Amino acid sequence: VELFKFHGEDVTEDKDGGVIRRIVTKGGGHCKPTEGTTVQVTVEGMFGGGAFDRRELSFVIGYGESLGLPAGVETAIMSMEEGEESVFTLTPKYGFGKAGNAEFHVPPDAALQYRIKLSEFEKARESWQMNMAEKLEESSAAKEKGARFFKEGKYRLAVVQYKRILAWLAHESDRSEPHGKEVRALRLAVRLNLAVCYLKMQEPAQAAENCNTACFAMGEFERALNDFQRLLQLYPENRAARAQVALCQRRVKEQHEKDKRLYASLFRKCSDRDIKKEGLKDEKEEEEASRATDVENGGRDQKAA
Repeated sequence: VELFKFHGEDVTEDKDGGVIRRIVTKGGGHCKPTEGTTVQVTVEGMFGGGAFDRRELSFVIGYGESLGLPAGVETAIMSMEEGEESVFTLTPKYGFGKAGNAEFHVPPDAALQYRIKLSEFEKARESWQMNMAEKLEESSAAKEKGARFFKEGKYRLAVVQYKRILAWLAHESDRSEPHGKEVRALRLAVRLNLAVCYLKMQEPAQAAENCNTACFAMGEFERALNDFQRLLQLYPENRAARAQVALCQRRVKEQHEKDKRLYASLFRKCSDRDIKKEGLKDEKEEEEASRATDVENGGRDQKAA
């Protein structure tokens, strides 16, 4: 416990040490903000021993970039409980990255600290609170927002919109009528859009994962396998890519077995049909031969008479 307090808690999804939390004042409740939640916060950004940003803000999680907040701040807020105050350390990846921030006089590749207090928040409607028509309507609107953010070069904001769509449709079948085809097409488009966004954000592993999920959806397992194998050549220690290679290999093998069964079944059907045709042909020839014999015998009988 003492070791945990000293080192802080990694609150990133990938547990890569990019956002470390040290709690100053504990919050209450078990509910935490998610993407789409409206939050009221006080933030203080620090670098090099001085503060560069002090503000009280009310905004929707997913739109922090438009307010000059680095991605790590939203990651931090989504780990907090209402009333909590914590200090977060952000690596450059979760801060302003290689670009830095000219407005705040933060240089490129700077590690940052943010002191954040989450005063209150109001969660957006969850997937289970919407019917299918509402989910598709919200998804269509989010897709348009994502496309607009992408055109503006706001790739992280676009990613937020596309992720919301996947969350809304997470438990919907793409085989059920009457919306199955629409759900399948929407998921496929979103995965491909996410792949392009992550490429623009210099995150090849995430790009490959989304691209190959799309390939899986189309049944193109061998293409996905090739992509992940190339990714492993670039990043040999990437466990996620290694796991995906194993999954792809299993799917390719399953597909080959399925194809073999299909071809075997078709071969049997063709063989049975040919045998049946041959049998009918033999019967027909025998019948014709029999008729010819009867006619010949009949002619002989008439001559004898």
